[in-house]
Parts: sequence; C-alpha cells; structure tokens
Amino acid sequence: MTILFINGSPRHHGNTATLGARLLADLPVATRHLADYQLNFVQDFRDTTHPQLDLSDDYEALMQADFATATDIVLGTPVYWYGMTGQMKVFMDRWFDSFSHDFPFAGKRLYLLLVGADQPDIKATGIASAVQYSCDWLHMAFQGTGIVTADGPTDVASLVTLPASCRDLRQKLLAASK
Repeated sequence: MTILFINGSPRHHGNTATLGARLLADLPVATRHLADYQLNFVQDFRDTTHPQLDLSDDYEALMQADFATATDIVLGTPVYWYGMTGQMKVFMDRWFDSFSHDFPFAGKRLYLLLVGADQPDIKATGIASAVQYSCDWLHMAFQGTGIVTADGPTDVASLVTLPASCRDLRQKLLAASK
C-alpha cells in the first residue's frame, strides 16, 4: 500500500498539513505540497487539433511519479471562501488532461481532509460533493471526508483527539494497510 498526501494549503506547516501528519502518523506516506509545484490552469482543447496535454508545468511529473503509484490518495485543503484552495482546484481541474490520456484513476481510494474556521461541516459540503462526484466519474473509491474546525495556526496541533470523521478515515487507512 502506498499513501500519497496532497496538501492543498499554501502553508507547509499549517493546520491542513498538521491534520494530514496526525491522520497518517505511522503509515507509509509521501507528502506533496501543491504550493511547491507550478500548475497551469486547464485548457480545454477538445474542439481543436491541439492535444489535451500541457507539458509546460509540473503537473505531469507529479501525476506520473506519485499519483500513479499510490493506492490511497489523501487530499487536504483549508476552506477558503467556502471552497477548496485555488491550488487544489487547479490540480483537480487538470485531472481532465490525465483522463484524456487514459491515466489509471480507477480503483484508487481517495480520502478528503477539510479544515475551516466557519462551520466547515456545513459550509464546505460543496467541496466534499465535488470530490465525491469526481471520484465517481473517474471510478475511484471515495472513502469519506474528515473535517476539523480550526482558525488559529496551531488549533489542529492542540487537539487532544481528532474528530470522529478523521478517526473513521484513519481506521479505513489502517484496514487498507493490512
């Protein structure tokens, strides 16, 4: 089992990264911070003769080196204005390029982590729906969403225990690792 944690936060050591580290403690994981990659906006070339593939950024290397070999993908994003970060949105939009080239999405298990200050369990449901629908379309197995309410920079680190939604995801990851 290979786990890939993709941190969609612009902060390497913020609440989202901390939540990922706590959730995945003692599991074999590779962490990638989208802020470290140059990702271009998706271009839709379906009605042209131009190939649906942009090789001018880091997207293809990230997908081929890490995403392709992982069996379990954990996406983490803070909630910005009731949506995912721009980095995560651009990354997921680019999945269309991969899909257009028969990338092996099918069968991968995907987990979602959300961190927000303003009732993310209610106000970030659009993020969870978008990820779940994307998984359905790409034949990935959506495993659920772990949600933490946090505002201060050390709120997640200060939690005595993770919320039940996160503990449930951890149990699924532990079961998958056996």
